[in-house]
This record gives sequence, C-alpha cells and structure tokens, in this order.
Amino acid sequence: MKQSEAIVGLLNSRSSQSPRQYEAAAERVALDAKAGLPLQRYMLAVLSGAEGLPAAARIDEATRKEYLESSRERIRVFAEKRGNPLALYLMSMEGNDLDLLKRAADGGNVQALNARGTALIEQAMAQSETNAFASLAAEAFECFRLAAEKKDSNGLFNLGMCYMQGLGCRSDGMLAFESFRTAAELGHPEAINNIGGCYRDGLVVRRDPEASVKWFAKSAELGNAYGQLNYALALQRGDGVARDEKKSVELLKASCAQGCAEAMDAYGMCYHLGTGVAKDQELAAAWFRKSADLGFVPAMENLSFCYERGEGVERSEGRSMLWKMRARAARGDKAAAEWLETSAVPKDD
Repeated sequence: MKQSEAIVGLLNSRSSQSPRQYEAAAERVALDAKAGLPLQRYMLAVLSGAEGLPAAARIDEATRKEYLESSRERIRVFAEKRGNPLALYLMSMEGNDLDLLKRAADGGNVQALNARGTALIEQAMAQSETNAFASLAAEAFECFRLAAEKKDSNGLFNLGMCYMQGLGCRSDGMLAFESFRTAAELGHPEAINNIGGCYRDGLVVRRDPEASVKWFAKSAELGNAYGQLNYALALQRGDGVARDEKKSVELLKASCAQGCAEAMDAYGMCYHLGTGVAKDQELAAAWFRKSADLGFVPAMENLSFCYERGEGVERSEGRSMLWKMRARAARGDKAAAEWLETSAVPKDD
C-alpha cells in the first residue's frame, strides 16, 4: 500500500466501519510515522486514543507528544499558509474546530465534507422541532452530494442515507439504492450490508433472500459488525441459505466484540434458547444487560422478562418493572418517562 493510499485509507475505513481495511492502512501509516514522515506522525497523534483504533496505530503518551512536537508546525504551515484541505481537516480534528472543518470542506476534501455533513445532521436532529432543521439538513445533504460526486464511498453511503430518510431532500428509495450500490461497488462495507437489507426486506427491489445473504456475507467478510449480524441471523433462520447455527454464533460473537448492541441481544437469545450453544440463562441475562446498557430496546424488554421470571438473575419485580419502563420510555412513552423521573425507582447495580 502506497503512502497516499494508506493516509486516505486510514481516514475512510475509520468512517466506513471496515476494520480489516482500517488495520491494513494503520500498519502502513504507523511504519511511515516511525520513519519520521510528518503527516503520518500528526495523524497518529491526533487519532491517539480514538475508540476502535487498530493496535498498529496505538501510541503511548510520550510518543504522541513527540509526534506532535515534530510535526504540528509543518502541518500548520500546510494548513494556514498553503490552504491544504487535508492539513486543515487534520487540524480541525485535533481541536474539534468547526471553522477549520468548514475550510477543509470548502477546499474539497472528501473526509471533511463527510465529517461536516455528519456534524450538520447532528445539529439538525438536535433542532428537529425548529425552523433551523430544514436548512441544516439541506446543507448536510449538499456536503454529501459533493463528496459523492468525487466517487467517495463514504459520501455515496451518506447520500444514500439522506435519500432513504428524506434528510435535506425528498425521500427516494431508488436513489438511495443506487447510491448504496455505487458505494458497495467501491467496497463500502455498510453500503454492502444495506444492499443486502434491501433484498431481504423487498425495499425498492424484489425480495430475494438468496441475494441478500450474498451481500451480507460480503459485508461480514470485510469485518463489518452489521454485516456479521445480518449474515448470522440469516444462517440462524435458514433465510436464503442453509441453516448453520454454529457459524451463526461465531459471527454474532465477532459482531459483539465490535460493540454491536443488536448482536449482543441476539447472542443472549442464543444462550436463552440454546441455539448453537448450550443453554445458559446467566450468560443470556448478562448479554441482554450489555445490550440494554447500550440502549437497545428489545434487550431491555428481554432483561425485564429475566427479572420477572428469575431466569439467569435473582427474581425481582422492581427491576423487571424498571427495565420495562425504560424500554417504554425509549419507545417514546411519555408516561413511562415520567414514571422513571418521579417514582421511587429501585436500585439497579
């Protein structure tokens, strides 16, 4: 992998949830940083401590300081005096500077365009009931459109999500599918998974379980947590593929390791029912709890059931009610939310 490919690959694979590509790019960037290349040193210093950073790119605090001291000034010159979009983007990451991020995006850097679009979507969601929502969403859509025009896979994926949800544009399933398909052809793991979802659910295209499994398997091969989850569920159910409960459990475990709450709930259900593993109600409840703590509502409901029946945990009507009400509140039940705020909620360790 060339130096320039590794730099772009590190940034892009970080956003596209592609752990294998992330690891390969990180290894090359780390080697170039050790050789003294300033851009690579600055990148690792800025990304240091980021969640999910590949082992090859992790550096200790002393090395981080050394890399920053030896590279920051050169990057600052590239950014401020030469207006280099990539340098501007990296500097924006170090200080979470939205003004620098906008300058990098205006300069055409695709990573900055995607990052700024994502930031604008977050702002829009936080103001969903105000007049600012539409303009923020439209501005985000334009960022993604410009990145997609450059054939950037993350830009295409984000554009597809906008079309799917009607964010900054009119909802259009076919345009969403086409965006995902183009991103998938460029190797974007999440887009590949979404194509599988379209064939599984019959969205825009005719329902085709066998086609969906092929897309899920491809996403899983790239290490994507949701691809692993969906392929596992297809194998568990025999939907479009021969049933293979053992392989399904292995995939769920791999998805759990990446922090996928949905996979944790499904993995817990395997132990609850004895699907592909020996029944173990304590492990089932433990995985439901991990998923529930991440906010996955079905896991909250499953955990409530465990406390109600005393399966895998000590029976407790209070804790059962607590998780039941948390689930209802998460689904938008205002009465449940009020109950959680005003009632003598039982302690939950």
